[in-house]
Amino acid sequence: MLATNAADEHRLLHLSTSLTPVVLGALIRIAVVHTRPSPPWSARQLMLALEGMGVSATYLRPDQMIAEFGGGVNTVRVQYHQDIDAFILRDIGFSTTIEQFLRRYALFKHLEMLGKPIVNPVDSIITARNKYLSLLILASKGIPVPRTFVTEDPYSAYRVAQQLGRVVIKPIVGSMGFGALMLEDADTAFVVARTLAQLGQPIYVQQYVEKPNRDIRVFVIGDEVVAAYYRVHANSWKTNIAQGAKPKPLERIDPQLEELAIRCCKILSLHYAGVDVAESREGYTVLEVNASPGWRGLVTATGINPATRIAQYVVSLCKK
Repeated sequence: MLATNAADEHRLLHLSTSLTPVVLGALIRIAVVHTRPSPPWSARQLMLALEGMGVSATYLRPDQMIAEFGGGVNTVRVQYHQDIDAFILRDIGFSTTIEQFLRRYALFKHLEMLGKPIVNPVDSIITARNKYLSLLILASKGIPVPRTFVTEDPYSAYRVAQQLGRVVIKPIVGSMGFGALMLEDADTAFVVARTLAQLGQPIYVQQYVEKPNRDIRVFVIGDEVVAAYYRVHANSWKTNIAQGAKPKPLERIDPQLEELAIRCCKILSLHYAGVDVAESREGYTVLEVNASPGWRGLVTATGINPATRIAQYVVSLCKK
């Protein structure tokens, strides 16, 4: 497992501010992209893994990148005109103006047109962040997902809650379980749905999936399940680590679970992902596919740090 000490922290923060490439015996330059002013933990882990392979690791924010085309020029530049071979795209920023979002989307499509490997592809990240679209696509390919209703009409949501009894209302774009509510009363569901409608938000309603106070996070890279672990919460229906769930080892990965997780990634065209699966009465049910997963819980439960495997995977794409 990679360790991050004070010296590593200082070195990584220097990289993030100077953007000066450190070529360690190789010409490969890989950028880890996130919107935060300084690299979060997952980005630091990726950069340490890349540097350990002798690769130049750079931290970039989308607002630091300049696209240029027309007049015989077609390029994307960053500060000091670095030539980046591949990009690990962790976040393009979803709490932005629509204009910023469209510019950043076009930026990474531009890089793809230039033949640069983007991990994960921007289309796949956006699809996975849209719970409606991603689960719809999975369901259309036979992947078991919760019964789901999407509307902008609170009265329709009320009737759904009456029909199902226990429902979950959650943001259509969100992560870590924030903003998700489990409701057993249709009138309460109506109040929540009406509030969302008044705020101009869609109403995303799912039938509650009965599970044994836990779900399973399966971490997939390429065509392989790297590791999986339980996320256990004895006092809440939410099993996100950010909501207080505890990571517990999964001693044996069921081949059916492994195949299911890999299929989800292939369907959504993801190079790597965290696939969240519930053990429901009907069998495995896919709750969500995270295209920019964190892995602190995975490291705690298994001792495996997937940053090394992600780095190896991206470098292999550069060499193709």
